Amino acid sequence: MQELLKQIAAHFQINLAAIAVQSIHHGKRQKQNVCRLRIRRKNYLLKQHEITAPVTKSGFTPFQIEQFTLSTLYKGGCLVPRIIWESEQHHALLLEWRGEQTLDSLAQLESVSNLMPDLYTVLSVFCHIEEVFRKNETQFRPYVFRFELMQTLRHLLKQGRKTVSYLQHLSKIPLTAPQVAQLDTAWDSLSNRLLEAQPTLGGLDYQARNIVFDRELPYFIDFASVGWDWQERRLVQFFNSIGASQEEANFVSLLNRELVDVYAERVVQHREKCSTADVAARVDAHQLLFYLSILHRILHAVARPETSESQILLEAWGDARLRFQRAISLIVDTDLSDDVYTTQIREMIGGFHADIS
Repeated sequence: MQELLKQIAAHFQINLAAIAVQSIHHGKRQKQNVCRLRIRRKNYLLKQHEITAPVTKSGFTPFQIEQFTLSTLYKGGCLVPRIIWESEQHHALLLEWRGEQTLDSLAQLESVSNLMPDLYTVLSVFCHIEEVFRKNETQFRPYVFRFELMQTLRHLLKQGRKTVSYLQHLSKIPLTAPQVAQLDTAWDSLSNRLLEAQPTLGGLDYQARNIVFDRELPYFIDFASVGWDWQERRLVQFFNSIGASQEEANFVSLLNRELVDVYAERVVQHREKCSTADVAARVDAHQLLFYLSILHRILHAVARPETSESQILLEAWGDARLRFQRAISLIVDTDLSDDVYTTQIREMIGGFHADIS
């Protein structure tokens, strides 16, 4: 770190002692590979990539991927931090400081209704970033990380279906043959809808912690990996707060019908020739699948608390029972589309939960 700071001091033509280094925390945890630098009364973010080996077929490292991605998105008018200085030797980027308050932390402090003006702006920036990725798709190809998206989605769908069955098992009330057939039909429809959708190019680290606010403007950060995935899956994970390692935090969904409708209109105008109802149904299905995967993680952690993975999760999420109840409520009470099959699955889970309670 000292050698890196010496180079930064030389870049600014100042003494090393004139750089103030401050740690950055997310909740109770200190972030290890980033810190804030105070130089001449201005703040900067110093990020040093921990993975230094190539991660693409073309031989690019996470540092090189993020350097190219941030530069391209910034030139495209996206709200991302500007690169001030870089060191390929140290795999480090010095970036504009764009704030420490994340969408994840804001969601834990403010009501969704109070955040709505900000959320519309976040959604607009989110869509613009996707459009810039699409316009520069050819240039991005050498930087694409190989992500087995179909395999991942099939796994999530299989896991989600098992979780629904386990919730039914906990209720101790068996389904009738017609109910089983209805659930199978609904799940097949949901699965086919998601599997047949077209993925898009974009970042692969999508979470509410990777949106920071500076003077009420949302900036997207963390582009050390880019690749193909479904934009609706990105949308869901950006717009749901996990609140990890935060006192008295719980899951918060920032999505509602209004935002999904605005997103769907943008998709049919700029990306796909399909109905807004189809786009909204995809978002709804990904939201359902997201919280089913969360339920699976909670159930697994509670069943095997001795594993290191379970201990990390339980420490970060706190009271597992409260988290479980909140995830169930977000499954049952969410209303993002008019898709009959997703609605049926949500209603059946609501029935299971009522029997468990």
